[in-house]
Amino acid sequence: MDPQDLQNHYKGLNVSDSFYDTILSSIYVSVARGWEQLGKPTDRADWSMTASTVNAYYSPSGNEIVFPAGIMQFPFFGGELPGYINYGGFGSVAGHELSHAFDPNGRRYDVDGKLSDWWTNRTSQEFDKRAQCFIDEYSNFTVSGTNGSRVHVKGKQTLGENVADAGGLQASYAAWQKERKTKTDQDLPGLSDFTHDQLFYLAYGNVWCAKYRPESLLQTIQTDSHSPDTFRIMGAAMLNSRGFREAFKCPQKEPVCEIW
Repeated sequence: MDPQDLQNHYKGLNVSDSFYDTILSSIYVSVARGWEQLGKPTDRADWSMTASTVNAYYSPSGNEIVFPAGIMQFPFFGGELPGYINYGGFGSVAGHELSHAFDPNGRRYDVDGKLSDWWTNRTSQEFDKRAQCFIDEYSNFTVSGTNGSRVHVKGKQTLGENVADAGGLQASYAAWQKERKTKTDQDLPGLSDFTHDQLFYLAYGNVWCAKYRPESLLQTIQTDSHSPDTFRIMGAAMLNSRGFREAFKCPQKEPVCEIW
């Protein structure tokens, strides 16, 4: 909010009539700002996203979860929406980011954000064993490649996000189950064919509803630490959530993979 701080923050940024040159300048400034932090204490007040960004993140070094204002709106969250919609949407995101504190990377940082191997050998071994189930499961998901080939999702590359999806959804569902004991949610018009439990998972699926161009989908599989959105729904909810399987009366109630 300080004008001089604002001026210093954008020092070196050249905004011109050229979109390309402006973007290039912003990248240079961003990289330079990162190098300026080398050897300095972590600025715990610094955010890695703008307030308008529709996203969220967990910072292991800061041991913090950050939710920009951009994600605190429909379809993730709404003050007048029933709990099963908010918990299925934003609640699962909050649980996802919290779960990153205990994913393959986040678990290696302690409460002060310092690298520390604070788990016992038994805990680490059990985690690795359960994590392998996620690696194998997601590696079996495929999409259409070139010349009619099938391209597999990289289960090891996406492990941290897949674990966070499953843990976050499970935690959010448990939190909503606890709240509904003391608070009654209203029905939504036109959706009376679904139970509130089913609508919780439909809300989760709704926030990850996406459509990819074939080239973008292949690039996502090759470079992204997240699985394609379709598989985030299939893995976390349809295959690995006991609540989903009970809500939709699936013959098999046991999750395929489960860590927590």
